[in-house]
Amino acid sequence: MTCSYSKEFSNSAFTDVENVFITEYLPVSSGDAVKVYLYGLYLCQNPKLDQPLSEIAKTLSMTENAVIDCFEYWEEFGLLCVLTKEPLTVQYQPIRCYGGGKPKKIKAEKYTDFTKSLQAILPERMISTSEYSEYFSIMETYSIKPEAMLMIVKYCAERKGADIGYRYVSKVAKDFGNRGITTVDKVEKELSSHILRTSIIERILKAMGLRRQPELEDSTLLKKWTLELGFEEENVIFAASKLKKGSMAKLDKFLIDLYSMKSFSKEEIADYMDRKKEVYDLAVKINKSLSIYVEVLDPVVDTYTKKWLSYGFTESTLLFIANHCFKTGKKTLQDMDELLEYLRARGFIDLSSVNDYFEQIKKSDEFLSKMLLTAGVNRRPTAWDRENLAMWKSWNFSEDMIIEAASLSAGKNSPTAYMNGILSNWKNNGVFTPSAVPEKVGVATNSQELYNREYERRRTLAVARAQKNLEQAMQLDGFTDAYGRLNGIEKDLAFAEFNNNQVAIEQLESEKTAILNTVKNMLSPLSLTIEDLSPRYACDKCNDTGYVGTHRCDCFDKEVK
Repeated sequence: MTCSYSKEFSNSAFTDVENVFITEYLPVSSGDAVKVYLYGLYLCQNPKLDQPLSEIAKTLSMTENAVIDCFEYWEEFGLLCVLTKEPLTVQYQPIRCYGGGKPKKIKAEKYTDFTKSLQAILPERMISTSEYSEYFSIMETYSIKPEAMLMIVKYCAERKGADIGYRYVSKVAKDFGNRGITTVDKVEKELSSHILRTSIIERILKAMGLRRQPELEDSTLLKKWTLELGFEEENVIFAASKLKKGSMAKLDKFLIDLYSMKSFSKEEIADYMDRKKEVYDLAVKINKSLSIYVEVLDPVVDTYTKKWLSYGFTESTLLFIANHCFKTGKKTLQDMDELLEYLRARGFIDLSSVNDYFEQIKKSDEFLSKMLLTAGVNRRPTAWDRENLAMWKSWNFSEDMIIEAASLSAGKNSPTAYMNGILSNWKNNGVFTPSAVPEKVGVATNSQELYNREYERRRTLAVARAQKNLEQAMQLDGFTDAYGRLNGIEKDLAFAEFNNNQVAIEQLESEKTAILNTVKNMLSPLSLTIEDLSPRYACDKCNDTGYVGTHRCDCFDKEVK
């Protein structure tokens, strides 16, 4: 099968031109030269439209010699190479940027002696025009002396063989140029230094199981490790022996890690490796406890395991928590991470405190299950139920009183919300024992009873409305954790204020503001506010609003008198 673009398709496509050509070369060149360059670039990017010189000249309304002159003009800048004139064959090169300076023409005659000496160094093959142009370009760009460039080529040929490709030579020469090694003396010193380090590099490569000859890039890395990072050569070799399927790039990364941990000696490196192995082994154990498999452990270790250990969690504690997560259906590393962040924020770090917390949760859930059944609700306890239980107990209600409220809520549309209203009413009226609970009255017989009934009606509606809003909000991803933390902050703030801990108060206030903004943004699509999650009533006549138990309007008083 043969596929190609039609001429019409090619006409509707684009030809890419580097910006540096427009900013640096176009202003200093003639219109014909720019026209020829762009048309040649167009042909490069549309090879199916290959044209002979005569056709190009006709298209551009120029003579064939004028076209060739323009191509040779660009060749002097190193933007292309005229490989042959009959037939005309042109090879475009990457454009060099001169940082705002004027482009430099490359005078080939300037390098006559260089070209002769270069061919003598590489007698096995003929050096192409494009290779010469590449070397000219490098010498012009980096100001490398021709004699220094010949030394670089000779060294590369001795290491890699006389048939060495010029791209490798270019890479080495550019590296030298970037480091300011541009004269004969500097190149000679660099090469001598590399030869002296060759035996060390050979030992490093052998330690990693690599069977190749040392290269100049290796010498540069060794200088970095010993002079900049401060490793002794023998310790670099020792570190290399610890790498499986190593490479100089991997060894460089490993030594940078060791440097960051201030592990320089063999003993320190060995200890680092042992601890690293322990961390990876722990990551495997945690994954196994969660019943998950991760092929590449590095992201797991870097994202989770190292962080958890830095928090102060021990291996036994992390495995205990992992088993708990699996049993409770939290079977991902992210689920476990969220639980660990929750435990850390509340100071549950060691195994004993974590175990006590889980036992407390277990007992609370057993009681909540009993409470829900008493209220006629058949489901497992949720985080919302646990928050309610904590609040009710903070109101000094015993479990017997909570069960009593549950029994009175059985059969209601929203039993938990109804319970909240009952307990709130009891709290405000000082009812904290079963014997003090007032008997149910079928019909109101006086103003106080009318008042209580009207209040109860409004409170029940307000609580049900708030419960419905809250249940809707709980469906949002991340809302439960954010809202739960908001309630926890209030307790933490109270404790900080009691201890007059100004630093903690400022941090908690800042965290509270951030979470309030988060919750506000999450509720916005539901057209809800955070106030809508708490029981509030609104007067049918004056539309005055307030929280149940803390506010009432004048209309409310008039209605029940």
